[in-house]
Amino acid sequence: MGPSLEGFDDVGLIAGQLPNRPDVLAGFIRNAPSVKEGSSMPAMPISEAEAADIAAYLYGLDHD
Repeated sequence: MGPSLEGFDDVGLIAGQLPNRPDVLAGFIRNAPSVKEGSSMPAMPISEAEAADIAAYLYGLDHD
């Protein structure tokens, strides 16, 4: 369980530490432990393009 992802583009930091940028988010989605030490989110078996697509989707969620 985690927080709502609506309005993700307005979140200040990813995982409380990382700059909220599409490239950083895509890297975090693919392999969170390599981007943020101690992350409980596992590495995901997806391509860079798939991670970029997921990041784009998350940035497109609006809280309005």
